This record gives sequence, structure tokens and C-alpha cells, in this order.
Amino acid sequence: MNGFMFGLMWLVAIVVFLLLEAATYQFICIWFAGGALGSLIAYGLGFSLDVQISVFFVLSAVLLILTRPFVKKLVGSRRIKTNVDTIPGQTAIVTEKIDNLNNLGAVKLGSLTWAARSSDGSVIEKNEQVIIKEVSGVKVIVEKKS
Repeated sequence: MNGFMFGLMWLVAIVVFLLLEAATYQFICIWFAGGALGSLIAYGLGFSLDVQISVFFVLSAVLLILTRPFVKKLVGSRRIKTNVDTIPGQTAIVTEKIDNLNNLGAVKLGSLTWAARSSDGSVIEKNEQVIIKEVSGVKVIVEKKS
């Protein structure tokens, strides 16, 4: 492959990584596009293919390490809360005795009945009030209301 082909290869790599990024919106390929851009610049400055490949891997890794936490925080902040996210902290009434050892327990929250387990393994009797600590699959983890 002649020198021109290496430059074209880096340009194609940039376009492919950007298209993949645009298709996923997950910030998976953007760092590789940056690495390919750095390699294209190295090609333009006349560096050998070995140097260009090294620039690609090193720059991609550096961009990933330096920007991933920021991007993850930015993308994570756009998470839309669902109804399940509002359940922890609410008070429910035990409709079936909660006994983790015997795999028993249910609570009523609003008009819905949830399978329930106690957070500390204690038995909680029917008609007690409980605070929902978390939702785990289709069960709620509760503790007795003080």
C-alpha cells in the first residue's frame, strides 16, 4: 500500500467511527474517531505507519480515559425517571406476613400489590406499616416503619 492509501485509510476510519457513533448514541466510537484523526495528522506530517498506528491507539486510549467519566455523567443525567423510581421511601401496608425464610410476603402500595421481603430478614406481620427501601425486580425490599 502506498502512502496515499494510508491517509485515505485514516479518513475512511474517521467517517466509519463517526457514522457508528451517530447510529448508536452511546459514545462508543467517538474516541476511535479522535484517534484516527490524530493518525491522519501524523500521516500528513510524514510519520511512518508504525507511528500512525501508535498514535491511533494511544490517542484513543487517552481520550477514552480523560473524557469517559464526563460523558458518562452527561449521558446518565439524561436518564428519565420511571414510576418505579418514585417507589422507594413510600409507606405501604403489609397484606401478607413477610417472612424471607419461607419466601412469603406482600404489601399494598396504592392500588398495587407487590411481593415483599424485609431488608434485615425480620418477620413483619400483616397490617403493619412499612417503608419501601428499594425495588428489586418484581419485589420491594421493606423495613418496618418506626
